[in-house]
Amino acid sequence: MATVIIRPTGEPTTTGFDVSDATFIEKINDNDTSTVATQNSVTCSATGVEFENSGSYSGQTINSITLSVTGASTGRGNPTVTCTLFNGNTQLQQSELTFSSSSTQSASAYSTSLTPTIVDNLTATIDPDGTGVALKEVYITVDYTVASAGYSNKIANLAAASINKVSGLAVASVSKVNGVD
Repeated sequence: MATVIIRPTGEPTTTGFDVSDATFIEKINDNDTSTVATQNSVTCSATGVEFENSGSYSGQTINSITLSVTGASTGRGNPTVTCTLFNGNTQLQQSELTFSSSSTQSASAYSTSLTPTIVDNLTATIDPDGTGVALKEVYITVDYTVASAGYSNKIANLAAASINKVSGLAVASVSKVNGVD
């Protein structure tokens, strides 16, 4: 199995943070916990947080996705952040992540009927409670299985997927055919 991290991109609609929509994304997607989007209002949310696409899992089997948030309290208690993952308009998962100190909290791995197309269409809503949170990073870890590369020898432009169709020749004997590297 392999993994790849995908990060937020685009400009969500935000309210109650100390930064603009574009700057919000810059603070939470840069793999730098020293940059922060701080909650500055009891009413606070980020809606339509889009995630980047990765060619790493294209054509592969997606096993699971896990949303992670790095955050901290702003000093008034232990904030809870409700994170909802969507595929288009369909809700996939909702998680409540609570921060008692500066840490990374992760939702449960989600694994129901995932495909590369679904992962390429992920968005999230981030909805902190009124306690006060400093968001440092948001990302999704995509766990996938790399497809087998198949047989690599070439016989007169015959596709590797068709190698078992060579009449009367076992795959194990392909290297004995004249002109095969």
